[in-house]
This record gives sequence, C-alpha cells and structure tokens, in this order.
Amino acid sequence: MKKLIAMLTALMMCSGMLLSCASGESERESYTYNGAVTTLGSNWNPHTWETAADSAVNDYITSPFVAMSVRDSENGVYQWVYEMADAITDVTAEHRDDLTRYAVTLPEGRTPETIDSGYVFEFSLNPEAKWEDGTPINADSYIYSMKQLLDPGMHNYRANLYIAGESALAGAAAYYNSGAPVYVPMTAPHGTEGDYSYDLEKGITEGLVYVNVNSSDTTLSGKSLAELNSSYGTGFDAEIKELSDAANAYGYTRITAENRAAAETLIHGLLTEVFGITGEAELENHTREVLRIETETGGETVDYDSAVGCYKADDYTIRYVCQTAIDINYFLTSCTGNWLVYEPLYEAGKDTSGELVTTNYGTSPETTMSCGPYKLESLQTDRQMVFTRNENWYGWEEEDGGLISYTDFEVDGEKRQQYQTTRIVIDVMEESAMKQAFLKGQLTEWSPPAEELTAYAASDQLYRVDETYTMSFFFNTDTDMLKAMDKNRGNTNSVVLSDENFRRAFSLAIDRAEFVTATPGYKPAFTLMNNLYFYDIYNDPDSSYRNSEEGMQAVCRLYDVEYGEGMAYKTLREAYDSVTGYNLTEARALMKSACEELTAAGLYRAGEDIVIRIAWSKAALQSSDNNQIALLNRYINAAAEGSGFGRITLEGIGSVEDRYGDVPTGEYAVGYGAWGGAAFYPFRNMQVYCDNRQYEIHEAACWDPSSEQLTLNVEGEDAAMSWQEWSNALIGTGRFADSGSRTKLAVTAQLEELYLKKYYRIPVCSTTTCSVLSYKNSYYTENYNIMYGFGGMRLMSYNYTDAEWDEFVADQGGILSYE
Repeated sequence: MKKLIAMLTALMMCSGMLLSCASGESERESYTYNGAVTTLGSNWNPHTWETAADSAVNDYITSPFVAMSVRDSENGVYQWVYEMADAITDVTAEHRDDLTRYAVTLPEGRTPETIDSGYVFEFSLNPEAKWEDGTPINADSYIYSMKQLLDPGMHNYRANLYIAGESALAGAAAYYNSGAPVYVPMTAPHGTEGDYSYDLEKGITEGLVYVNVNSSDTTLSGKSLAELNSSYGTGFDAEIKELSDAANAYGYTRITAENRAAAETLIHGLLTEVFGITGEAELENHTREVLRIETETGGETVDYDSAVGCYKADDYTIRYVCQTAIDINYFLTSCTGNWLVYEPLYEAGKDTSGELVTTNYGTSPETTMSCGPYKLESLQTDRQMVFTRNENWYGWEEEDGGLISYTDFEVDGEKRQQYQTTRIVIDVMEESAMKQAFLKGQLTEWSPPAEELTAYAASDQLYRVDETYTMSFFFNTDTDMLKAMDKNRGNTNSVVLSDENFRRAFSLAIDRAEFVTATPGYKPAFTLMNNLYFYDIYNDPDSSYRNSEEGMQAVCRLYDVEYGEGMAYKTLREAYDSVTGYNLTEARALMKSACEELTAAGLYRAGEDIVIRIAWSKAALQSSDNNQIALLNRYINAAAEGSGFGRITLEGIGSVEDRYGDVPTGEYAVGYGAWGGAAFYPFRNMQVYCDNRQYEIHEAACWDPSSEQLTLNVEGEDAAMSWQEWSNALIGTGRFADSGSRTKLAVTAQLEELYLKKYYRIPVCSTTTCSVLSYKNSYYTENYNIMYGFGGMRLMSYNYTDAEWDEFVADQGGILSYE
C-alpha cells in the first residue's frame, strides 16, 4: 500500500513538474542526486588517478571525446555521441607517411604503402568546449596535456593507457622512458661492460645492483618485495623500511655494503617462506633473478615532437597515430575518456624537489578545473563532496532564467532533456548505514547485500544487471605442494586434487541451478565467458561469442552432449540449451576411478577422510557464503558415495587478503574467485589463463603455459604454438590477428574447451549487480543494454523536485518501503 501511494503521488507531482520543465527549469527548482561511498576520491588528476572513487569524480567533471547513448531503447540500438570532438575519422590512407615517421608496428610482410586504415585518426575538436572559467579548449590544450601525461620526468601512472594496449600511441613508450634508468635481472643480458650475471661483488662495488622494493615493475609472483611482504605477512617490515627509505623515485634501491645484509635477509626470507626455496644453490640462483642491474640501454633522450604520434594539425584538429592497427570502433571505445588537464593549475601545482616531478592538480576544489557538465564545488575530507552545474559547459543553454540542456542527437526519434540533475552530493558512510539512509529518502540508489536481496526481489524499483564476471574454483594441482599443505596448512589428503578425474567429478557434481540460489542474483555458468561477450558488436549487435556456432559447440564437446539425427537433441541449439553442468552418475564413476588411481599411486589410502581449505573471500564470510559451502559439501560427498573415498570436508575460509596469489604459492589448495571484463574482446580473453608472462595466472602451480605446446587445426592446416603464444595469436601482431571472425571464433572456442578440460579451473556462476532506485528518480529505459546501461545520468529524470521529495517523505512518516 505504501508503494502504491508513493507511485500515485509521484504521478500527480510529476505532471506538475513536467509542465515546469517544458517552459524551462528555474534555478529555484533543484534536483539533487544523493550518493554514498565508504571512501571518497582523493586524486582525480586524469594523469595519476588510481581508484574507482577517483575515477568517479572525473565522470562528473570531465567530458570524453565520444560516448554511447540510446538510439532506440525498445530494440536496444545504441549510437556514438560526440562530445569534446565533433568527429573522429580514420585518415591512414591520406597520412601513410606518419607510419614511417612514428615507427608504427606493421603486420608481418606489410609495408606502409599497403596500409589503408587502422593507424592514423583525426580528431575534429569541439570549438565550443571551454574550461569552467571560460578559457577555450583547443588543439594546444590537448598537445600540452599529452606531453605532460607522458613526461619522462614525471612518470605519471595513467600513461599506462597510452604506452601499451590496443590503442597505444606510437612513440609514447620511447618518450615515456626517455632518460629513465632501465633495470634487468642479473641473469639476463643487459648491455653493460663485464659479466655481472655471476660477479655479484663487482656489481655491488660499482654501484650497479638494485632491488625492486616498491616500484610498479614486477619481481616475484607479479609483485614488488614490499607487496610480497605485505600480502604474505612474512614479517620483514624492518628490512622493507630500511630499503624503502633508500629507494629512488622509480622504487628501486641500490645495494650497498650498508644495506646488503637487509637485502639478503629480505630476499632469502621471501624465497623461503613464500616459495619454499631452501637449497643454497637454488637460493643463489633465484636471488640473481630478483636482483637488478641498472643498464644504459633505453635511456637515450627522445624528443616528443619528432617521436610521438599525437600532434596538432590546426587550432581545432589533432591527429593520433596508433602503434598497432585498430578498428575504428575499438578506437572510439578508447576515446570514451580524456587526457585533458588545465595548464595554469597543472603548472602551479608542480613540485620539482624530488627525483621525479609531481603536481597536486586534481586533489582539491582549488586545484581542479572542470570541462564537464558539473564542477567540484566543495570537499570535506572523509565526509562529503558536492558538485554543481558548470555554467560554461558547452551543452547548457539559458531558458526562462535557468540552465537546461537537450541532446543534440535523437533518442527514440526525439531530442531529449539531458542532465536534469542540478546538484550531486556524495556522502561518506558505512555500508551498514546506507540502507537506513536510503529508506529515509536520503540516497538515490542503494545496493542491498546478498542476504537482504530476497526481500526486494519483487520490487519494481529493483534493477538487476548481468556482469561479465564468472565465479570459479581454481586449483593448485602440484603434488609436492599439496603434500606440504596436508602437513602445514590444515588440509588432510588434499593431494587428491592432483588427479584430473577427481577435479572433473567435482565439477559434474555441482548442481549449478541450485547453487546460485544461495546468492540471489547469481546465474549458473558452465564456461569461462558468458553471454555478455561480443566479437563484433559494433557491426552486429547479435554477435555473441557464446551463442556463435563455435562457442556452443565447445560447450557441447566439453560436457559430452551430442546432437543430430537419431540423437536426443536434433540441433546444436537444443543440445547447447540442455547443458546444466550437472551429471551425478558420471561424477560418481569418475570419483571411483580417481580413488583407484590415487590409491595405486600411493598418494591416498582408501577410506581416509579428506579436508580441503578453500580461500573463499577477501571479506569475512556471509550467510550466503556459508550456504554455498554447505551445498558444495553435499554435492561432493554425494559424488564420492561408494567410491572408496572417506568423508570429504570443504572448508571455506574468509578474510583472505590475496586468495589469487595464495593458491599458486601453496597457502591454499583451492580458491574461489572471478575473472571478467573486456566484454568486446573475447579473442584476447584466454590471456588471463595462459599468458603467464603478462599476467599472474591463478593456476600457475598447475602448469607452465609458456612451455606447454598445443597444436590446433586452423583454416585447414595444423599450427603448433605454446598456450601462451596461442592466447596472443588473435590480437595485435599475433599470427592470426588479421584472420576473419570465423577463424578467430574457432580458435577461441578450441582454446576455451581444451583449457577447461584440464580442470585447473571450474566455472560455477556469473555475477550480477542489483540496486534499488529511489521513487524520486526514473531511468530513461527499463531495458538494460551493455552499451548504454539504463541511459545513465545523462537521461535520468526526476519525479520530484527536492522540495517536493522532502514533503513526500515526511508524508510517509519519514520511512519509505520498497519491498
């Protein structure tokens, strides 16, 4: 009844509000968006931001070059919308000379004369764009900002978006590293005079030996020594402090006679306690892999104007040259951000006293300048941020004494009002307090925790959004490490995980349809990639990898589901739709085989109990977690019935700081976690499982994908590469990067299938985000689309002014019901 009253009241008040909107919004009519976070952003400098909270500030105060918005909400059609650019076009054919000038990477066998597209992009800039103080934004603004972003004397964190990746800027990496020291392992060629690979004493004497204490470079298991010490709690805090105090601006510390003892204690201790390395010779060899030599290579000075492919063509035109070829739509995706900074404040905030130059730009209202629809008006540290409209944003127009904005593109056939929000208030509060604030009408949105989600399942205000993240169990299958965990880590007979049949039985024993009911909103998953992965979404919105013929066949082969004449399923689609991942009969047969194999190998004694600790969560376990763990124990014991195995206990462990690192290093035999993201790049997805040179793979204790070879039939011919090479073969300058979608689909599907058949990782469910929207607001569309969400803040509307909302909440007794 409360909800019905609220909806009727909203309709009555909304009718009056719409009349006022039609004649222009008065500044007296305020529409405030109220958000809540546990931590505010502290650094929203586009060149150095790090956290999601930092990024959220930029969403309000910065406009991108392009964005996506709704074109046809009923049919889920999106459109590119130009913001800080009026157009972005591929002009490679007209500027082939840039390919040589900026030393781009061409596909094998190609010359600049044969390249027509994918490298040089021209930005026609928005001439109406201004900073919040009215200063025009032109080509010089962008070139200055890019030079600062890549400045080798600053080493800005977000340069990583431009020196690497699909849209990497040609020459950017060379300029960014210009004049910077280069550090290589002692065991690798390094270009210095003499052989320091073996002469440690000489290296230290001549001051060339360094150790990575806290730089962003990786040393061991993808971490610096400080990160390893923190992650594993090894207790070498004194040594870390001594070496950190002497670190240079790049995070490296030179080894001297004074700090050598601390360095050796730290390195040997980490190698022993984290990686189990104890032999004298082994310790010496691995120490040389940890130590770095400073070389002279790569430190030459590089001039931006001659080397970096981002340059001014005229006052309102810039060109951007990519290091490798990229499709225009994927390039536009990389332009949904901006690298722009305001020169006077950026320069005024510079500090040149250290080894690297820094700036305090974007850390307070006084050091911030907006070029977006809103500006930062006030900041109370650890308490509140307030944003108001930026009067000089190009999208506003005056109407009846107030500011209003309409899209310059059609949405469902009409120009629509946009950015109706007049004020944004973000308050800091504990998650436990957010529910009460929302029910009191003090928040615009609230995400219920899993244990409370059921109460809101029937609410019209609940919005569910599928995510790309797939929750999986990932294993350590190394027999020696499993034996060690049985002795020292609270496991009993976890060595059974070394048997592939045991792990396969584990997978088939899980009733995923029931398992997901323990966490409302989750959906069953049987593969690494779910339905949100698209291989050609810009040209074909129905190009779902999972629903492709190749993607469906991989699933059917993985779960042994046949189709065709005389089969239970006549078509591929019918066979694919039948897959549940659950087959108790087969799981029991596999468990019996596993017990026989393990007993014969002398690894397990029939009838003995089994206890396996699972690194479950970084947070403390919730009731939903315990419900899932209880189901797992029921499933695996049902499969083990009559197999010869004793009672199996799976113990979920919460508050695990780094479960992804703890499994491959032998702290836990099993972890529970997710991979996801990059929904429009399914052809590179296997990198996170197979490219152990670029990623710290979770299954590192199971195999070495850079040495294990795999032969696949591609386009009618056998091709042999390592798994690591295959994971890169479809992108960049990979062997099949220029092949068509059908070839790439076939390779990706085979890789996914064959990888999952190793059972190093068992997918079980995909995640969703669930939030409840206040009665005060409405999304533009109820139909979520991965390209534009529900329409975003741009198209969000208000059913009440702030004054009307306060009156409505008071009329409801100060507490609203959304159940």
